[in-house]
Amino acid sequence: MTYASELAKITRTPITYMVMTLDYCAETYGAGACTATAATKCYNTYPTCRAKTVFNKTTKDYCFSSAGAPVPFGAGERPYIKSIQYMPTEIADSLTVTASVKIELYDEADTDVGIDPYLSDRATVQGTFWKKLLARNTNYLGRTVKIYEGFYGVAVGDFSQKFVGKITDIEISNGVVTMEVSDILQSLNQYTIPPALDIGLAAALDASAVTATLKGAGVSSLDATGYVRIDDEILYYGAINATTKIISTITRGSFGTTAAAHSENAMVQKVRYFAPASGYDHLKSILLTDVGISTSYVNSTQFDAERDGPAGDPEVDMSAIISEPVNASKLYFELVDLLNSKSWVAEDLKVTIKRNLPNYPGRTYATLTDSESIISGSVDLNQASRISRCSVYWDRTAVGREDEPASYNRLNVVIDAAAESSNEYNEIAEKRILCRWLRAGYETEEKMDAFVRNQAGRIVSQSRDPMPIISVQTEIKDGDGIKTGDFIKITTDELQDRDGNDLTLAPFQVIKQEVSGAR
Repeated sequence: MTYASELAKITRTPITYMVMTLDYCAETYGAGACTATAATKCYNTYPTCRAKTVFNKTTKDYCFSSAGAPVPFGAGERPYIKSIQYMPTEIADSLTVTASVKIELYDEADTDVGIDPYLSDRATVQGTFWKKLLARNTNYLGRTVKIYEGFYGVAVGDFSQKFVGKITDIEISNGVVTMEVSDILQSLNQYTIPPALDIGLAAALDASAVTATLKGAGVSSLDATGYVRIDDEILYYGAINATTKIISTITRGSFGTTAAAHSENAMVQKVRYFAPASGYDHLKSILLTDVGISTSYVNSTQFDAERDGPAGDPEVDMSAIISEPVNASKLYFELVDLLNSKSWVAEDLKVTIKRNLPNYPGRTYATLTDSESIISGSVDLNQASRISRCSVYWDRTAVGREDEPASYNRLNVVIDAAAESSNEYNEIAEKRILCRWLRAGYETEEKMDAFVRNQAGRIVSQSRDPMPIISVQTEIKDGDGIKTGDFIKITTDELQDRDGNDLTLAPFQVIKQEVSGAR
């Protein structure tokens, strides 16, 4: 039996299968590298570890299946899943509302078989499965959960994976555990770029010194070469001695900052320098390097395709100097917005991206029409989406405040004066972009200026009139193959032109979709 063959049957037994992955120690208590000697043993988790300096981190999978259904594989999965509620991705302007699931699981008395590696050494065993597991794994936040859907009798490898994400919250009430899991883009909210580290100057530094002695646990997290910020100066160092904590081969006053004397105990901040490159490459770097998302969950091919086309626009490299910790999600979506794109987790469970180009030459569009596929519809005229001018502040000083326009040396403004006139909307609807990703000096002034004007102009052109949001209901078969983020064409009487003609084959982007029954 296969997933496809069971799906085609009139009667079948659906099964939800969940895999939760938590941290686990690869060592054996009191043996080999483990130096623990206490009589009461740990549970091979970090919170219970009795020799944390030799904790050898690996992972352990905990598997669950639908309650009230036969255990599908007989491989130790626990039939605890009471219910599961999917809340889909929604693509919004300048950000993405991440998809999430809410899972309810039963808790019950448990013998610890298959869970406690030292069960035979315990004098007694008591408690319930979830309460014990969470007490032993208090660091469960941010750990991975995968959800699969299938049918009884189908092999686990043929189950269809529906979701992967990170645990954001767990509650226990009346014998039921409620777990909230958000998609992998939510991981960006758990990181800052650069990270905040415990580093300071161990001795005062004069304005001409080319070596510096550091202190603090964060020194071990510095790169072999790189940049640090001390007060309002950014320094480049060419070498670091992990033992003495001395950085050397220092270049003072980098990125236009001024070499100055710094006092003992002055804070030292790691600097994240994004060297000039395509903005799409920087986005991949944030996902894969700074946040550490697995390559299997990033659609690198699509990022590269957007990077390499379409031809004709004055593309420029982008660069940023991040000298104080900034939320990774903020940096990521700033760059997505600057590139006039949208990014989300697609149905294949990979982070993807697409430019805001509804009329892309050569694109094939799916169509939805009142006569053939739309069962019902409604329209939000979405006045808040209108933009009549776009102001782009760029070329920020290396240590300037990101939210202060005075920290930027360049400003380009594109205005649709007609849209702001008394004969049209009679008000200013401004989009302001404070852009840390464009700096003077590595591209010609003319090329950079043309790029900023074109991007700002495209934003105003696309949004000078409100962009309505149409909600439609179709049979699942009529939406088959249409994915979140796709551009489609719609014919419907929910909107009409000034002559009373129905909207006909107008381009829209799918920003959200969810299944309810057969629709």
